[in-house]
Amino acid sequence: MECFKLNGKFLKIRAKVSGFLIAKVEKRNNPGIIKYAPVIIKSKKNTITGLQYLINAFLTYTRGVSYTGATAQSSGIFLTTSTGVTYGLSFLQPPSVSATENSAIIAFTALDDSANSYTAVSEQLVTQSAGYNIPIATASLTVSKNADEVLALTWVITISISTSSGITYIPTSTPQVGGTGCSSGPISCSACSQSSVNSLYPNSWSGCNLIGLSSKYPQTSFVTTQLFTDMFYNTYGTGSSNPFVTYVNGIIYIYTPYCSEYFFASYNNFESYNPSSGLACWTGGGSGIGDIYLQVYLPTITPAYMGVQIELTT
Repeated sequence: MECFKLNGKFLKIRAKVSGFLIAKVEKRNNPGIIKYAPVIIKSKKNTITGLQYLINAFLTYTRGVSYTGATAQSSGIFLTTSTGVTYGLSFLQPPSVSATENSAIIAFTALDDSANSYTAVSEQLVTQSAGYNIPIATASLTVSKNADEVLALTWVITISISTSSGITYIPTSTPQVGGTGCSSGPISCSACSQSSVNSLYPNSWSGCNLIGLSSKYPQTSFVTTQLFTDMFYNTYGTGSSNPFVTYVNGIIYIYTPYCSEYFFASYNNFESYNPSSGLACWTGGGSGIGDIYLQVYLPTITPAYMGVQIELTT
């Protein structure tokens, strides 16, 4: 299905990606080192080089298509020195996530506390998505490290988000449950207002009510931080094949043929819900949408399709 030709209601989301690298050099905390030695901090804007690779990986873990694009042997921050030597620094921990009212922020940290001495002149950020190590950004920050010093690197990616009327961005610095919780099921889906759509949802439950974030924002369309930060780091593999995600002419579409008033999506689970009947149809096996990405509420069947379209740029 090619969404740009479909008769549907697609709520628009724009996301602009930027970032910068921070380097901090300080003396190692060993006996004999002056306690209050100077700390050197430098920062520089980066160049996002792997946005298309991240979109390709997004389609892999949400739609089940094969990944195409650049890969690396491992993830982390890679330094190239003035003499051409490359050092790979592993992430200290999974990246941290924060959010503001109009942005999603993901920060990667790495540390070199070795006895190596060098001057780094360029850096590369390699993240993990859909089971692949993907190079996504470069910087040209010059920073020197001596044998008695520790180099700490923080690479910050900011996704600035704007939405059209009819959909709200909800900052969520931690994963949120959404969709519905149900009391009975599963059985075959027969709840869709267009009977031909029932077959797209393998399971149906009854006695359903909104839960989690969806219960806080009923009769509302929204998108969460996690949809965007997951694009830049995740531990998912290849998702199940489905017709709910596609990519056409630079636009990501997450959508469904109209089934019921509500449509929910997570990284590889999709749900439609009719609050009048309490019936919900799922692609997954159990009730509830863990780590919800978006909710679309459309109480009319006028359009044949409903969902969102996302434009991701640098």
